[in-house]
Amino acid sequence: MPSRLLLAGLLVAGALVSGITALHGIQPNDEGLMLQAAARIADGQIPYRDFWWFYPPGQPYLLGGLQELLGPSLLTWRVLRVLADATVAVLAYTLARRGGGGERAALGAWAAAILAMAYPSGPHPFPIALALALGALLLFESRPALAGALVGACAGWRIEFALIAAAGIVLARPSGTARFAGVAGLSALVLYAPVVIAAGVGPSWELLVDYPLTDFRDYQTLPFPLAYDGPLNTSSPGGFLRDSAEPLALFYLPLVLLVGLAGAVATLASRPLEPLRIATGVFTAGTVGYLLVRADLFHTAPLAVMVAVLAAWSLAAPRAGWRLAPVALATLALAYTVVEGLDRRWLILREDTVALANPVADGVRVPPARARELERTVARIHREVPRGEPIYVATRRADLVTSGHPLLYVLAQRPNPTRYDIPAPGVVTSAPVQREIVRDLARTRLVARWTDPITAAPEPNAAGRSSGVVVLDDALARDYRRAGREGSFLLLGRRP
Repeated sequence: MPSRLLLAGLLVAGALVSGITALHGIQPNDEGLMLQAAARIADGQIPYRDFWWFYPPGQPYLLGGLQELLGPSLLTWRVLRVLADATVAVLAYTLARRGGGGERAALGAWAAAILAMAYPSGPHPFPIALALALGALLLFESRPALAGALVGACAGWRIEFALIAAAGIVLARPSGTARFAGVAGLSALVLYAPVVIAAGVGPSWELLVDYPLTDFRDYQTLPFPLAYDGPLNTSSPGGFLRDSAEPLALFYLPLVLLVGLAGAVATLASRPLEPLRIATGVFTAGTVGYLLVRADLFHTAPLAVMVAVLAAWSLAAPRAGWRLAPVALATLALAYTVVEGLDRRWLILREDTVALANPVADGVRVPPARARELERTVARIHREVPRGEPIYVATRRADLVTSGHPLLYVLAQRPNPTRYDIPAPGVVTSAPVQREIVRDLARTRLVARWTDPITAAPEPNAAGRSSGVVVLDDALARDYRRAGREGSFLLLGRRP
């Protein structure tokens, strides 16, 4: 095993790599919905009962507790994310060493893991879930009860990560998993029982299990990226490097990861199937499924981490004859992830940003134009809506919604009068939900309509098709009048 000093050094180095851009940028949709859930929980609300939520409860309850302790801030989750990223990278390095990878290969796995985790950042629950799953993979052979506790805790952040980690461990050691399975089930029960009992079994099942397995896939699945249709400047080598190289490299990252995974699997298939390799292989297959559900930038990191580990293992395998080709593919994926990640770090650091002048922002930086429109919009809200009274943040269209701006509730520190912070297509685009929202707006004096085209972007799935329901649009036109505009925010005041 590596020394504690080395692991501590890698942890600190990983925190620096992740943290160097932690204050750069905001995510109006993802960051907003997670912090809104945390704010609701800090206010005493229960997910699945008091507000619409289909993620496991671990992350919003953790952030809600921190908000109750430290106050609302865009900084808290970023510190948590930096620590989670650094932990995942150290565990990936340790797993690479444990499986037979050499020191240099394991360091390559660490570099690929921390660069994959560092961007895109966000308050998503998967980094903590991934860290817990990797810890379980490292411990299940020597301390099955502790591994079970980690898998059970993992279920509180990502149910599917816990299931695939448990499946891999059970397949790897089918004769000695009673203690592991018992502790895993008990840990998950302890985390879920208070929330499910408070919210009700029916609503919890519908949002935690039924919705992700049915409607979510219809509305969120994207085709696997094969045919690049982004910017392609071929006028000169400099123009290509400036305008096309990064988006092209980012677009083909999922494909490179799958090719590298195939190479690593082909290389390792000739070696003995030890329990650690079986469990890790099953978990890696699960991260492929996680990517394929929505093959975009936000879902590549778990697979990138696991491919880096398997690539480090494959580099330690005998390399002769036909085995050279799959080893080369695995090595290419490892190197590609590192180079692409370094390029993204450099591009983010070069962005023109300013500190967002907002008490909740705590030093977070955004492009100047975005800072101006947010600062002016929040100032307008503060002037017209007393503290404690609600505002509603609408999107460009009610019949077609692909993104929203729930972060405005957080920045303005004003509650949402409805129970829908997540602009989930198929939900907020349906007639019953829009009628419910209209009823909840009865005493709301101001609506901020985010008109950015991203809110109704074309997608090759059910989310990109109009539902034909414009109940909310009609109500806003009838009950509200234009009160001003700040950038992409159209402000609507209630008619007398």
